[in-house]
Amino acid sequence: MEPLSFEFVTVEEAKKVLDGAPPVHAEPDWSGVRRTPSPQDTLLSDVAMRWLASMPAEARPVELCRRYARIGNQLAVLSANPAALHAFLVALLIDKRGGRQGFPDGIAFELSRLHEYVVGLLPGLGGQQGWSEVVD
Repeated sequence: MEPLSFEFVTVEEAKKVLDGAPPVHAEPDWSGVRRTPSPQDTLLSDVAMRWLASMPAEARPVELCRRYARIGNQLAVLSANPAALHAFLVALLIDKRGGRQGFPDGIAFELSRLHEYVVGLLPGLGGQQGWSEVVD
């Protein structure tokens, strides 16, 4: 038999739920978590430029790297670890925190194309060739 999961609540909160009023959850304030951008966040690194140039034209996230250099730099670093790159792309494409604005359409499209390209390279996710054959 599976144990029951439960959440600690106050008597007042339980009464409100039983009386029909849903509990109110405040949106988290992420403003204190964000850091001040550094010069590395606004300039594309040499590693990122080489990575971008090595990609097939249809998979290159050019506008993303132009507008969000920090993300382009991170993608380039993660390209050495395909599973980590895939996970990062999924995290960029899918809002798990809720209520996020997301990327502009053109950027979202580039991320989707890059994700499809990466999935095509990963063994077990539909890729025909090994990642090392492309990266090396």
